[in-house]
Amino acid sequence: MEENKNKLEQNNNANGNAQGGGRRKRRRHKGGNGGNGGNHAQNAQTQTQQNTQPQQNKNQHQNGKKGQNAQNAQKQQNQQSQQNQLKQKQGGNGGNNPQNQQQNQNKQKNKQQNQQNQQNQQQNKNQNQNKNQNSGKNEKKEENRKDTYVYTLDGNLYINLTNKCSNGCDFCVRNERSSYYGNYLWLRNGDPTVDKVIAAAKGFGDLTRFKEVVFCGFGEPTYKVAEMVALCDYFHEKGLKTRLNTNGQGNLINKRDIVPDLKDKIDFVNISLNASCVEKYQPICRSQFGESGFSGLIEFAKLCRKNEIACRFSIVDCIGEEEVEACKRLADSVRIPLYVRKYIIDS
Repeated sequence: MEENKNKLEQNNNANGNAQGGGRRKRRRHKGGNGGNGGNHAQNAQTQTQQNTQPQQNKNQHQNGKKGQNAQNAQKQQNQQSQQNQLKQKQGGNGGNNPQNQQQNQNKQKNKQQNQQNQQNQQQNKNQNQNKNQNSGKNEKKEENRKDTYVYTLDGNLYINLTNKCSNGCDFCVRNERSSYYGNYLWLRNGDPTVDKVIAAAKGFGDLTRFKEVVFCGFGEPTYKVAEMVALCDYFHEKGLKTRLNTNGQGNLINKRDIVPDLKDKIDFVNISLNASCVEKYQPICRSQFGESGFSGLIEFAKLCRKNEIACRFSIVDCIGEEEVEACKRLADSVRIPLYVRKYIIDS
């Protein structure tokens, strides 16, 4: 009995364990289902996110591509607009035709010419400024200078007695010049006296080293006949020969025949002829005596030869070969030698 009771309890316990074990398995299964349900939800959400992300990336890529396409389209439009503007400047669609090309070339040439003109204007402006500055310096220098009464040239001693002249020759060396070979011959303090000329001559030391004394300068010496004659005496005492360079109008200037005053005083007379006839002489020499100036110089030369004063005519070579030949014929007709000298371009 006791053994049957124990066996019955053991069987009950075994059934109870079996049932209890079954419930636990179901609870675990239930719990397992609950846990797996949460994992399934998370997995579903992750899967959704993973499925959504490529779509978002695809949309972003498509949007970026659209933006890039829009930028490229805008860039092409801007380039096209610039090309259209350039074509319009060149004459629209016909910008490449020969007429428009020529117009463009002309515009370019005009532009270059304008630039060159501007450069030239600037250069002229700079030159004028420099010229004005130099002119100011020269004027200041001339303010302090002394009048030149005596100067040397080609081994001769030259005497500058006056600036008066009865002619206004086109080719005169004093035209537009303030000096002659560095000698300021414009007299600012009036004509010099005999004593002033002698004092200036002594400043050159030994006068016998000069070939001759020449009365010339920036004027006609026969305006100062008395002073010239007195100086001839002084230089003759020094052993020097004397020469007079003249326009031959001394008798007209002094209103008398001065040739006798020159005899034994002036050793040689050079008379500027300059033309073969009065019609050609007056336009280039413009004598204050009009047509009488030319006939007066011819008569003066004849009187010098008559008084046995050595003399000659002189002309400058710039008057032309035909005129030079005509002057030779004139000189021969009055038996006066002719000297053709080079025109002095600059001094």
